[in-house]
Amino acid sequence: MTKRFQIILALTAIISFILALVLDLTYFGQDTDIVWKNIEALKILGVVTLLFAVGFLLALFFFRKKNYKHRIILTIPICFILFAFVSISNTAINYYGLNEEYNYFTAKQDIRKGKIQLLETTGLTLPDPNTNVDWNKKQNAEKKVEKQFGYKTINLGCTWTNGIGIYNSVMENYLDKVNGKNWRANERQMFDSIMNH
Repeated sequence: MTKRFQIILALTAIISFILALVLDLTYFGQDTDIVWKNIEALKILGVVTLLFAVGFLLALFFFRKKNYKHRIILTIPICFILFAFVSISNTAINYYGLNEEYNYFTAKQDIRKGKIQLLETTGLTLPDPNTNVDWNKKQNAEKKVEKQFGYKTINLGCTWTNGIGIYNSVMENYLDKVNGKNWRANERQMFDSIMNH
């Protein structure tokens, strides 16, 4: 094993571990204002210690033709790289909602199928008896507006997830392309016009 390979392996381990840490702290790069006081130094130190311990342990069983020093030079960086890979994968799965029914990929698939819908998580919406709004007229106006702008609203109840947020974001981007950037303002005007007549 060459010195150059050892350096590349160590640098890969360090960079991948830092990348995994940053992506976890910044919510997959979406929240760039890292609050340094929220960084749990003891937790990070515990993970680093555990990775070193696992690396020392694995060195007992792998690369047996090499002496122990060379084995740990291999196993410790490998532990850090594997940890970083798993951490980044979990962060991506949680961010994109890949373990949920609605996510980035299901939105893309629904768009290809022509199933354009926005997901609502407001729970059961009941008419407010203190307002003078005609509930049936309001519901009919919402349906007409949705039909005009080419989508349907689906109420999923009270549970909001990140996957739903990503799903809606993909759908909103698609609707921006189809209806133009100001379609929400036009939609509001159309709704108000229907309600006022």
